[in-house]
Amino acid sequence: MAKTHIRKYETRYHAKATYSQAIRASGDFVFMRGQVGTDAEGNLVSPDPGPQADQACRHIRDLIEEAGGKITDICKLTVYVTDVDYRPAVYAAINKNFEGVHHCSTGVVVSGLASPDMLVEIDAMAVIQDD
Repeated sequence: MAKTHIRKYETRYHAKATYSQAIRASGDFVFMRGQVGTDAEGNLVSPDPGPQADQACRHIRDLIEEAGGKITDICKLTVYVTDVDYRPAVYAAINKNFEGVHHCSTGVVVSGLASPDMLVEIDAMAVIQDD
C-alpha cells in the first residue's frame, strides 16, 4: 500500500514525533490523527471546549486540503470530550465547520486527553473523490 505522510503543523510537540498528522494511503484514503485546539505554536487557543473544537476542525480542514481533498470527502469523525456537557458547544463547532458534510460520527466521553487543559480531540477519515 502506497502512503504519503502529511505534516501540516510543526510545533515543539511535533518536532520529535514519530507519527504523521495524516496519511494518504492507497491513493484515496486519508487517515488523520486526533486534532486538538492548538495554534501553530502548540498553545491551546482557549480554555473552553467550543473554541478548542473549532480549531481542531480547522486543522482537519487544512490537512484534508493538503492531502488534495476537500471537506466533503470526510466520511468519519471520532469526537472525544472530557465532559458530556461539552457536547453542544463541540457539535456546534463541528456543524459550523463541516456544514453540508454528511459524515458518520462517533462521540466518546473520556477521562482525559494528552494534556489536562485539552477538552476536545477529533480524528477523521476521508476518501478523496475524483471530480
